Amino acid sequence: MNVLSLFDGMSCGRIALDRLGIKVDNYYASEIDKYAMKVSEANYPDIIQVGDVTELDTSTLPNIDLIMGGSPCQGFSFAGKQLAFDDPRSALFFEFVRCVKELKPKYFLLENVRMKKEYLDIISEHMGVEPIMINSALVSAQNRVRYYWTNIPGVEQPEQRGMVLRDILETNTSNEYLAGENLQKNYKGGNQLNPNYKSQANTIHDTDSKSGTICAGTHGYANGYVADKPVQVGVAADIKGHDQIKRVYSEDGKSPTLTTCGGGHREPKVIVHSYKEVRTEEAKLLRKEMRQKTGKDHTPFRAKKLVPREDGKVGTLTTSLTNDHKISLTKEKDKEVYWRKLTPIECERLQTVPDDYTNHVSNTQRYKMLGNGWTIEVIAHILQNMQINHREC
Repeated sequence: MNVLSLFDGMSCGRIALDRLGIKVDNYYASEIDKYAMKVSEANYPDIIQVGDVTELDTSTLPNIDLIMGGSPCQGFSFAGKQLAFDDPRSALFFEFVRCVKELKPKYFLLENVRMKKEYLDIISEHMGVEPIMINSALVSAQNRVRYYWTNIPGVEQPEQRGMVLRDILETNTSNEYLAGENLQKNYKGGNQLNPNYKSQANTIHDTDSKSGTICAGTHGYANGYVADKPVQVGVAADIKGHDQIKRVYSEDGKSPTLTTCGGGHREPKVIVHSYKEVRTEEAKLLRKEMRQKTGKDHTPFRAKKLVPREDGKVGTLTTSLTNDHKISLTKEKDKEVYWRKLTPIECERLQTVPDDYTNHVSNTQRYKMLGNGWTIEVIAHILQNMQINHREC
């Protein structure tokens, strides 16, 4: 079949088609972000890039069986200024409408965020169908509510798979994702870190829930922390800025919605339960070298490493090692907890994208495109209802 993907990003639609085993003859992608295009082409060299949708001449394309896309949502989102169609990015929705009218594909699929009913009604009027709202939490460890407009018949809600953050966490993570010694600095018991400051960002969540929605934020920590909804377990006391970027979530809940995380601590954050200090062979050698050079005993920072605990979780190192290498474990009665950012691979798993699919660009760009992307299992669930004949295959 021939596919046109508008606002293609990292080609999530192609991943979904592959997952369903649907043969794609030609996959035309309209995208302008060079990093997303690099990832798409690295995974699917046969993708045909057609450039900016506003300059796309549909008469140059063959018969198209499926048009899909998620038009930019900044003007619609409750999280934004809600300028709707006055926002030039959200106005790109009309380019999707144009392509559908000109190409007359057998099927179309449009995705967008939660928005005011008046905006929903306008989109539905142009698409000629009512949307179905699906939360990615049904098929992944991420809480991500989205609307889908499609003429594919018989689309219903996916079955609940019961996934939580714990199911997607990596066994070992590097030091760059670790932080938060003072997470519960003001904790007095209960579900609020500071009982005098009641807010979502100050709330403690359980680890048996979903992550919040992965979004496309610009400062790194807005994607949240790790219980079927996100269960916030605290706030990062060592981060400045908006409450949303400080939230730490339980590994037994869902992730918050992924954002585009363009730096500034907006990556999702998950609770970890201990800081562990160890003496390694490397540490011994480095200490010996430093002692010979300076006559003093030192524990070099680069001698530190992550150490798996017996329960399979990862103990994280403090910012320095003591000379006698004492092991400092969390004391449950003291309610001491710490946090770390979710890794790019963990964010890929939240979107049900293959591990390391996005590893062709920097982590900053990986977080961003994952926040902008689709939950693959939701798209595959919708596309599986297409009735494909031999010509299309």
